[in-house]
Amino acid sequence: MDKILLEAVALTKAFDGNVVLSGVDFTVHAGEVHAVVGENGAGKSTLIKTLAGVHRPDRGKLLIEGVETTLRSPRDAIAEGVVVIHQELSLAPHLSAEENIFLGHFPHTRWGLVDRRRIREHTRELLKRLMIDIDPVRPVGELSIAQQQMVEIAKAISFQAKVLILDEPTAVLDESMVSTLFDLVAKLKTEGIGIVFISHHLEEIFRIADTVTVLRDGSRTGVSKVSAIDQDWLVARMIGREFPIHDVQVREFGSPALEVSHLGLRGTFDDVSFIARQGEIVGLAGLIGAGRTEVAKAVAGIIRPTSGTIKVFGKAVRLRSPNTAARFGISYVSEDRKTLGLLPNRSVLENATISNLARFRKLGFLNRSLERRYVKGAVKRLDVRMSGPDAEIRTLSGGNQQKVLIARALAVEPRILIFDEPTRGVDIGAKSEIYSLINELVRSGMCVILISSEMEEILRLADRIVVLRRGKVAVTLSRDEASENTIMRAAALAE
Repeated sequence: MDKILLEAVALTKAFDGNVVLSGVDFTVHAGEVHAVVGENGAGKSTLIKTLAGVHRPDRGKLLIEGVETTLRSPRDAIAEGVVVIHQELSLAPHLSAEENIFLGHFPHTRWGLVDRRRIREHTRELLKRLMIDIDPVRPVGELSIAQQQMVEIAKAISFQAKVLILDEPTAVLDESMVSTLFDLVAKLKTEGIGIVFISHHLEEIFRIADTVTVLRDGSRTGVSKVSAIDQDWLVARMIGREFPIHDVQVREFGSPALEVSHLGLRGTFDDVSFIARQGEIVGLAGLIGAGRTEVAKAVAGIIRPTSGTIKVFGKAVRLRSPNTAARFGISYVSEDRKTLGLLPNRSVLENATISNLARFRKLGFLNRSLERRYVKGAVKRLDVRMSGPDAEIRTLSGGNQQKVLIARALAVEPRILIFDEPTRGVDIGAKSEIYSLINELVRSGMCVILISSEMEEILRLADRIVVLRRGKVAVTLSRDEASENTIMRAAALAE
């Protein structure tokens, strides 16, 4: 790791007088994984965009392989071998996997035509390196989110990157696919590629990174070899306060709130049964594709099961739509806030109240003062940081966007709340606040269904864990029975 591939010296960047990067130094060596951590708003995204040519620094300089360089665009960065995979996917859903991988740099025949044979060969080679089975001619819109992420990685590698910047690459991957990704990263290291790795999952930093830089409020608050530090060191420099990483809640439960019996959806899941009680958190665990989200959507009225029954507080119900589910006190927070959650060009207020506008009507008309009163209380309760309720939600950080979606779910006054990957893409501070909120809700008697691909999260929060494998219940574990080993064995191993 002696050769320096990328060096940033005293980078400073401000927007409208607001300094978002202040004198940041950053270095990437050949064959090194250099992690960047920090809360949302710490400056990670601005640093990435500056390294990638999206932003030009107000002060400071960039050196690529020792040569001072000005990057005027992402195309300049790619030409210099600096490639970014952003947290939000940027694929064309109607194009095939191979077309997406080579979009913008198609190989051509000597007659100037697109050489589809070479595209197919190169794509198969890249996917083989990724150790994942994807049909190269299949439209990416038909692929799972995890598979789309892997196509993004293959696309970046196709540019012959010297420095690969991975922005939250594991946010949509289950544990087996994370292992596949990390195996690939290890291989890229042996080839001398420098990796910049951004993640909110601190355990991943210790698993994959060689060096870590910590940002807070636009400044570098620490840099160290990962082997020389622990999580407490990171957290202290990230948020300046202690974070209770292990905080198990002991609860008493009421009567059954939700009873799912032999629920099935042809081709997706089958014979799924579990009970969730008032004041209880029931976790749904399993690998991506196990059917967790589909079961949750069936309970939330988003998709209709083809078999089985659902009882809500002892009454058999047919949940034909989310509105029907809401009338029975069921609300759902989606795993995909960008596509299925947010109204990005609408205000915080509109995003928070749209789930139950009937609640805010007076004499048949929408009453803005009632809306504002609810949003004011929800913002205070959830500690949403924003300029005001009329701010467009796209201007908020990921953690604050997630809190607004939780406020939307609470607007229907639910008794059963389904959280699907509630802390995906949020920083450690927001994660702690969401954990506290979930515990507060169940203390008040609410029933919570929790889907999470983070093992530590589901072990920390759930009172019982239903493990799904290939659309069926593999095992149901009590808190005392559950461990990372027992969950992964049930999720991944055949009987």
